[in-house]
Amino acid sequence: MRRSSFFLIALALTLSAGPALAHYPVNLKPSHNTVSKSPILLDGTISFAVYADFSKAKDQRSVRFALKEGDKLNVEYLILDAAPNNKLKSSQLPGVTITTPSGKKIVMKINERSPFYEPYGKKNYLFLSRISQSAEAGIYSITATAKRKSSAVIAIGRTETRGEYLEVGSSAGTCPITLKSEEVISEARANQLISMSEEEAEICAAANSWIYRIGERDGEGFMLTKDYRTNRVTVSIESGFITKVSVG
Repeated sequence: MRRSSFFLIALALTLSAGPALAHYPVNLKPSHNTVSKSPILLDGTISFAVYADFSKAKDQRSVRFALKEGDKLNVEYLILDAAPNNKLKSSQLPGVTITTPSGKKIVMKINERSPFYEPYGKKNYLFLSRISQSAEAGIYSITATAKRKSSAVIAIGRTETRGEYLEVGSSAGTCPITLKSEEVISEARANQLISMSEEEAEICAAANSWIYRIGERDGEGFMLTKDYRTNRVTVSIESGFITKVSVG
């Protein structure tokens, strides 16, 4: 599927000091072992709970999410309060690093083990680290790296509403895997934007560092510069969805 959504009952994290917070689950797969292949949460202000399981040391899992100017960056690092995770020392737990759109690295330092009970799944968790600060506009990424067999939960965002994310792949409707260098966007990769919503296409383009512009919306054409850019996509939109893409 190109996009996935989850409803409020999916997961509620209840804190003794405050109201219930709903987080929508995203389960990272072994294939999500690099940022370039990681799923992209369309709105990083919406509550998501990202789950990562590691079978051995040096295993990695990544996820990306979009934030706009004026948004808040809210990320929390948690573990299940059960063996073997709660028996591990802080130095043995997965390392979690946030990378901002400008490339700044933020290491989530483990500085607490605050317990709380999640009633829907009837499980106990421990907060290990929390970050809340003003956000940069653009695509953030989070990478968790294991030091041994373990698991981690990364809670992103605070707003309790329906959440969606883009899957990454090579099939139609999925966001292309990000390449290290892409001076020329291939037609096949550009056409993967077809059938995406306008928001999905713009975020997917940003995740791939493509220049993105709208050439036509609902039959109305827009004046465009005539320069040719091999790293730019021009899209046509009908009723909020991409119907045509050209490179240049």
